[in-house]
Amino acid sequence: MTAAMYCARGGKQTLVLGNIYGSQQSMGGLYENYPGFPDGIQGIELSERMLAQAQKYGAENQTEQVEKIVHLGDFFRLKTENWQYEARAVILAMGAGHRLMGVPGEMELTGRGVSYCVHCDGALFRNKAVAVVGYGNGAARAVIYLANICAKVHLLTAREALVAEAVYLERIKGLSNYVPTFGAEITKIQGDQFVTGIEFNARNSPRSLKVDGVFVEMGMKPNKELAESLGLETTPGGFVKVNRLNQETSMPGVFAAGDLTGGRLQVATAVGTGASAGISALQYLG
Repeated sequence: MTAAMYCARGGKQTLVLGNIYGSQQSMGGLYENYPGFPDGIQGIELSERMLAQAQKYGAENQTEQVEKIVHLGDFFRLKTENWQYEARAVILAMGAGHRLMGVPGEMELTGRGVSYCVHCDGALFRNKAVAVVGYGNGAARAVIYLANICAKVHLLTAREALVAEAVYLERIKGLSNYVPTFGAEITKIQGDQFVTGIEFNARNSPRSLKVDGVFVEMGMKPNKELAESLGLETTPGGFVKVNRLNQETSMPGVFAAGDLTGGRLQVATAVGTGASAGISALQYLG
């Protein structure tokens, strides 16, 4: 959205392809650390405001998903399911998606008790028992959010402690329905039609819990398929490699911004890289 606003304000025909409601920002719940909103702002509202601001300056938005990008000399052809577009410069900002646990039952029960978005699905488990699997700020935020809805919240993490921002850890201390288990390695999600429990090893001892829902917070992986099809260079961690001064990728005319490029996966940093990518695209186009 930020890159689109800069390009549109710069007088270039600007098209945003993709659905903003499927972004990590839109599904992130309440943001209390984004500058300018001392009382916080819901991620979905922030996305809508950003889109409206870009559209104010002439940017267009089509909710189609890009399936393929082809480099044709001095321009690019972007193909969606129903249409194709041509552009002289492309800014990749597909973000990142949730890492999977990779255990039996996970894929089969996704949407039927297994979830990757507490703000999307948390309300479905009111007064029930749930497990949060993961670590870091994501797991901490999930625990805090679910503790206000669910009867009991179990945290299962492979690490020996929950490492998160101090403000989250302080809030978790006051929760009476929170039960952490450290050193836990998930082995299976139980259930037929819906989740009924979760199996794991805790310090080499097999254990299980009866829960109605499992929320996965295992970190993020970049949505880099389009970048790979273009042959762009990536970092050892699998993110798209960019020049941090201007967000240029290894291919002239292609820029990248946000979580796709790694670093601090924050809305504030995504906005910064988006602004840089937008300015660089303007300079590239002349």
